[in-house]
Amino acid sequence: MPIEEVIEFFQNEGVEITEEEAELIMEFLYTLTSAVIRQYFGSE
Repeated sequence: MPIEEVIEFFQNEGVEITEEEAELIMEFLYTLTSAVIRQYFGSE
């Protein structure tokens, strides 16, 4: 997802974030998503 879309999403929710904050949010979500996928779909 492009950073601009992340910023726009938060603006639509009434929250102003910087480009740096949007990048940090995306990094966190990527890490969280990867962990969930490994947990439920990874090999044992």
